[in-house]
Amino acid sequence: MTAQMPDEVLFGDTWFAVTAVDGTGLFDPGRHGLEPRWIHTACWRGHICRYAVLDGQLRLRDLVVGSEGEPRKLGGVQPLDGDYPEWHYRELDIAVDYTGRLLIGAGDVDDRPYLNMGFRPAWMYSEVHDLAFRAGMLISAVDCSAELVVVRAEVFDTAARRAPGEPIEDWIARTFSLSYDYSWPR
Repeated sequence: MTAQMPDEVLFGDTWFAVTAVDGTGLFDPGRHGLEPRWIHTACWRGHICRYAVLDGQLRLRDLVVGSEGEPRKLGGVQPLDGDYPEWHYRELDIAVDYTGRLLIGAGDVDDRPYLNMGFRPAWMYSEVHDLAFRAGMLISAVDCSAELVVVRAEVFDTAARRAPGEPIEDWIARTFSLSYDYSWPR
């Protein structure tokens, strides 16, 4: 298995990886007539979203989608052909009607363990924020970086590996999830 490329969120002037999702309404390619297929081993789900929080609203700015043929326009934007089978939509401006929380992380930590599959959890980042949205509008942003320092110290030696006796299928499902429980073990 391979570590996966995460969705990203521009928050302030920094790009953050999405490490956990607890809500509904993020961009769904299928609801827009797109049928993504895997792009490569680092993107099994077939798409990567780049969001931005602009004037307090969550917006889809860029999208990479896997497709055998040229996909349809999205938000009036024609996709650009990347390396087969990647197609890139750039400079989108699509409001995202998301309600829930996003845990986002940026920056490497010293001596972080290697995770060779799934998504990197929040505790592997040096700067972490918990963003809450209602109908796409940002209602709170909490800097959780200091709390994750403590979590990192507690789980550093064990959380990036399969637990003793844990079935491999469970470990794979956990690392490929974007759950808060996986990303921020308590």
